Amino acid sequence: MEKKAKKTNYLIITIILVVLIWSISGLTIYLVTDNWGDRGTMGDMFGAVNALFSGLAFAALIYTLQLQREEIKLNRTEIALNRNELSKSVKAQQESQEALKQQVAQTHLTAQLNAMNTVINYYNSQIESNKSSQETIDKARAKRRLIIQKIDELIDELDDLDVE
Repeated sequence: MEKKAKKTNYLIITIILVVLIWSISGLTIYLVTDNWGDRGTMGDMFGAVNALFSGLAFAALIYTLQLQREEIKLNRTEIALNRNELSKSVKAQQESQEALKQQVAQTHLTAQLNAMNTVINYYNSQIESNKSSQETIDKARAKRRLIIQKIDELIDELDDLDVE
């Protein structure tokens, strides 16, 4: 930012200096010569100064083009960096999405296991109850075995999936 301010100050000083020299030359011609013919001749002598200022204007144009070129180069570099950061962001978002999917699957599995545990507890209470008939106890034991087998199957699936 400081470098840009220096360049701007340099440009302003140069413009002021050019206008000052131009004004002094006009005033000098007016004060040194008395008649308009001599003033015209003296003005013609400053044709070289006109060429000089035209050259300075052209140099300023080239300088401006160079500044724009540098600015475009910086913009392209920044765009490339932004693209790189965006690709990293996309990758992180995809990893986050995958982690969320795994979390949902684990939550679903936990809910299934909790439900099965509740059902097993219910069958255990039927088996341990003094009011249950032998037929009810046998059915509860059979259903409890089926649920325990399902739990074993879910655990085997977890081993296969290698869920962390």
